[in-house]
Amino acid sequence: MTTFDGVDPDCHWLVDRDDHVVVLRYDGRERRTMGIDQARELAELIAERASRPEPPVLVLVMDVLHAELGEVRQMSEGRPIADWAPWLAAITGIETYPSASIVAVPRQASCGGLELSLAADLRVAAPEARLGVLETRMGIMPGAGGTQRLPELVGTGNAALLVLTGEPVSGTEAHRMGLVQLLADDPVAASVALAERLALIGPVVLGTAKRALAAGRVRSTDGFRQEGKGFLSLVATADGK
Repeated sequence: MTTFDGVDPDCHWLVDRDDHVVVLRYDGRERRTMGIDQARELAELIAERASRPEPPVLVLVMDVLHAELGEVRQMSEGRPIADWAPWLAAITGIETYPSASIVAVPRQASCGGLELSLAADLRVAAPEARLGVLETRMGIMPGAGGTQRLPELVGTGNAALLVLTGEPVSGTEAHRMGLVQLLADDPVAASVALAERLALIGPVVLGTAKRALAAGRVRSTDGFRQEGKGFLSLVATADGK
């Protein structure tokens, strides 16, 4: 894959390919954190592709350790919760994308990175990759849908194990749990190959099938609301800070 010329050096989400398959790769630099600005970048990139007459199959190459903790601390100090709207826009954009969406995890997807990944249709990881929600070990809890989407994929017991311990699992274990659908030594190449096959089916069929799958999910707005309230309450505690 070739990175497009003229990429803004301040951008963290890079477009490696953009035809019937779009590949968006996160460059988190050394820290591998993701902040509000990077969430906004992702939401805008996804929205543009979603608006096309024939949306390409979406591949996200995820390497995110966690959200920018400095911004989380600002929340504990009174920063308006509305400032985090780009995170919701990015997650919603992935979940409601009108064609198939795939996340490739070569190295790590944890905390906010995993919560973004949970919104995709499919996940492909390297056997040695690390996946998890680490927040409880930081004195907080997942706040971007992790407690609501994990049980759908891995069951309530495995979701409790991941959330309550805050310990990551390997790609191999994530595959056993159902968190990851495919294992590959090169998850990016495997994700692109899968995207190529899905693109042959076409966005009309894929989108219609996705909507039917979504209709079968049992979700409660109260659950997401409870998660949000819990996250905000813990961020404000001394341990959370």
